[in-house]
This record gives sequence, C-alpha cells and structure tokens, in this order.
Amino acid sequence: MKDIKFRKKNDLSRTAVAVICVIICAVAVAVIFLMAKTAAERKEKNNPSAGYSFETKGFESVSSAASLNEAMLVFTDSQSGKQGIMTLGGEITENAEHNKFSVCSDVWRNMRYIVESPRSEYLLLVDAETKTVTSRQYHGLTEPEMIPCWSEAGKHLAWTDEKGYAGEIDTTDLRLDAGLYPVATSLGAGAKWGYINSVLRLEIAAVYENAMDYSEDMAAVKKDGKWGYINNLGVTAIPFEFDSCALADAMGRDCAFSFRNGLAPVCKGGKYGIINAKGETVVDFAFDVINQGENGKYVALKDGEWGVITISEELLRESATTTTAQNINSAPAIAQGDYMVRTSGSVLNLRSASDANSSVVAKIPNGTVLTVTKAVSGWAYVKYNSLYGWVSSDFLVKAPETTTDLQIENPN
Repeated sequence: MKDIKFRKKNDLSRTAVAVICVIICAVAVAVIFLMAKTAAERKEKNNPSAGYSFETKGFESVSSAASLNEAMLVFTDSQSGKQGIMTLGGEITENAEHNKFSVCSDVWRNMRYIVESPRSEYLLLVDAETKTVTSRQYHGLTEPEMIPCWSEAGKHLAWTDEKGYAGEIDTTDLRLDAGLYPVATSLGAGAKWGYINSVLRLEIAAVYENAMDYSEDMAAVKKDGKWGYINNLGVTAIPFEFDSCALADAMGRDCAFSFRNGLAPVCKGGKYGIINAKGETVVDFAFDVINQGENGKYVALKDGEWGVITISEELLRESATTTTAQNINSAPAIAQGDYMVRTSGSVLNLRSASDANSSVVAKIPNGTVLTVTKAVSGWAYVKYNSLYGWVSSDFLVKAPETTTDLQIENPN
C-alpha cells in the first residue's frame, strides 16, 4: 500500500482570532445601535405618550412652507421651484404652479393677497376663505398710501404716510368691531406699538416694539428685543423670552403667532416649540420651523424633513380650557368706581402697564380723585387728564361720596 502523507493545517494565531472577534462585536454593536436609533426616531415621530406625533409622509416634495396669514401657508415644490397654498393643517388647496405670493392692501386692515402666476400677465387675487388663487386680476395698490398711527403729541389717531401726518381721522372713517387693535406711533423703524379700541381711543399704551392682533384674549407683543404675551387688560401673561418667528413667515416679517385652541408656536434659541396659555411647553423646542396651525395640526420642519405635528385629542382639550395666569399677586382686584390717591403727600406714578418696571406716563398728585374702569390684582386702570394708564391700587382709597344739602324755605 502506498503511503499517504497528510499536510498539517496551520492553526489561526491567537491575535487573528482576537481581531476577528473584535470586528464581529463591533459590527453587532453598530447594528444594534442603528436599530435602536431607528426605533427611537420612529417612536419620537409617532409617540402618543408625548402628547403629539410628527408625520413626514406626503411632504417628500415640499422644500419650504411658511405662513402667509392666519388662514393659509405658502409652500414650495422642491422639483419645480413653484409655489402653492396649503391650509394651516397641511392640506393642499392650490397646486404648486405659481411664482410669487405677497401681501397688499388698499385700506387699513383690509389685507389682500396676490400672486404672480402663469395664468395671467397681471397679478391675481388670492381668496383667503377658500385658500385658492382666483381668476380675478388685481390692479390696486401693492402698498397702502396711508395707515392710521397713534399721535403721542395729539393723543389721537391720525392718517400717516411716509412723510408723517397726512390728515385727521374721524370715528366714521374707521368702523371697528368691539375689541383691541394694534397701532404704531409712526411708520419708522423706531415706532412704538400699543392698542386702540373700537372708538379709536388708546386702551393699551404704545410702549412695545411690535404688536400682533388679539386672539383668545391674548396678544403677542415685543419688548426689549423679545416676544411675550399680554392679556386683554394689558397685563403680561407670558414673559418676554421668545425670538421672532420671521423664518416661519412667508414675507419674512418680524412676528409672533397668535393662540389657537389654547396653543401657539414660538421660537427660542433658534428652535421652535409650542406652548399653552400658561406658557408651559407642550411640544419640545426641537423643530427648525413650526408654522401657525389649527385644530392641533402644525406644518413643521425637523432635521431637513417637512411634516405635520398632530397634538393628541386629550392634550388639545386640556390646552383649549387652560386659563391665562392674570397676575402673580393673588390679592383680589378692586371694584370699579371713584377712588382718591392716598400717598402721604408724594405723587402716584401712572404707568403704561400693570408692572412696576413699566414706563411712567404721568405723576398724579396726592388727593386726586380717579375713576377706575378695570382692575387686576394690585393694579387699577384709570384716566388722568387726557392720559390712560395703570396705578398701584395700594395707594387708592374709596372716594368719599358727595352729598348736596337741600334747604327748604319756610313757607310761613
């Protein structure tokens, strides 16, 4: 029999075995990490326990979306670069086939929306109610010639243009529903903003750097470079700690969003979140953009993806019934009526807001009788001469009632 020789197989070195084990373990760890990350992202996007979800499906072709007004968003198609319209909740009502949307106005507060469109060589009107572009052409003004501004010198509202005063305003010129309306002191960059009522009287002093419309008894105002919220008495309801939402505005205007269903998108530190009427965070500040929304739905951008934030029904109900914190002081507000200033001889400051740090409008002598028309805890709203403002109610006492003695002549 022929001898058969077997060649001995070389064993792998211990070093090689160790390297292979390390590689296998590293790959396994990487796979587990990626699976965990994917699961976490999926949970974050659609997690009912967080009170909201974020869904990107259907927004793959959207490259941008921004608020045109309080009713609609303008979005851009990533492939064509054309613009269309969607609702605040993300439903497309006008396909992306237009060039440029903008705002114009013929009359103060009668805002119109126009678009450059291939449908016409002229500007076309946008219907705010149906959120669509109409076939009607627009040949009016792209900017208002005059708007009302509050004259601090004259203590009244006056027509104003780029050069300044442009004419007196009568109450019949502006018919406003009951409520409060933001007005500026001029058209210049350094203008101050306040609020007038329906009879054109300044109800909240012009001390803010910018101001938005009231909604749900609150309005966004800007002070010292930050946005906050005041209630319909002019009392600070949510502190001034938010940045401009200009990135979420189709015109790039310095703005902040109003409350809807007890919720409002806000920006802080370059990130967007959503708060309730108490200023509590409802949606974390983890989004690059959150537009104005409705019925708990908000078109938003996160990590380069557009989608819709949906607030849970439970959280939406809770937010809609949230009451605004009126004042830190828990003492009851004083009743309406006539009061006398009691300061032990010194003057009482009439302030622009119910805040000890707000600007002083006038100084009221001791013994002056004032009429309180409304009040919050610790503060009373009064008129002094032709000025309106807030005074500390700690220095007011009920004014003595005046009586008239009737002398009856003796007929005898």
